Amino acid sequence: MTERTPRDPNELTEVLASIEPAPIRIACDMLESSGIECFVFDEDSSRMLGSTAAIPSRLMVYAEDAVEARQRLKELGFTD
Repeated sequence: MTERTPRDPNELTEVLASIEPAPIRIACDMLESSGIECFVFDEDSSRMLGSTAAIPSRLMVYAEDAVEARQRLKELGFTD
């Protein structure tokens, strides 16, 4: 069994942002199903502030996966 080198969370980059949390969650699920590890940031922040448009949810991936993630999101119709 090979050990995997831990990835640096400081190297996360945003690949998608939306004030609607559902598309972010769907995009995250689709990226993960294609083997790209992703994280959703700020999903609950807008609700805590009482406004869904106050802070968009952000889909984050490791920098080394960003190009592939953006390409997949474009193919899936999430971005232009």
